[in-house]
Amino acid sequence: MDSLTPEQQYWVIRPLVDAGLGMDRIRDLLFRLSFEEIVSEGQNTMACVTTVVSDQPVEIRAAWAEVIGRMLTLDRSTT
Repeated sequence: MDSLTPEQQYWVIRPLVDAGLGMDRIRDLLFRLSFEEIVSEGQNTMACVTTVVSDQPVEIRAAWAEVIGRMLTLDRSTT
């Protein structure tokens, strides 16, 4: 995946911003997802995608699902 423009980066995380999360919390969620991906060597990626926010309210889980979908959309459009 190529580097994203600042506009693309914001578009990806916008659902979490709209759900009321601050940038520190968004960074934490993305870091946790990345860390789990590296540690599991890609073996449990789908499971860790949902467990990262499993303890969050429904609105946050829905926003997270939207963020993941946007990441996948950008990945497909840049390859």
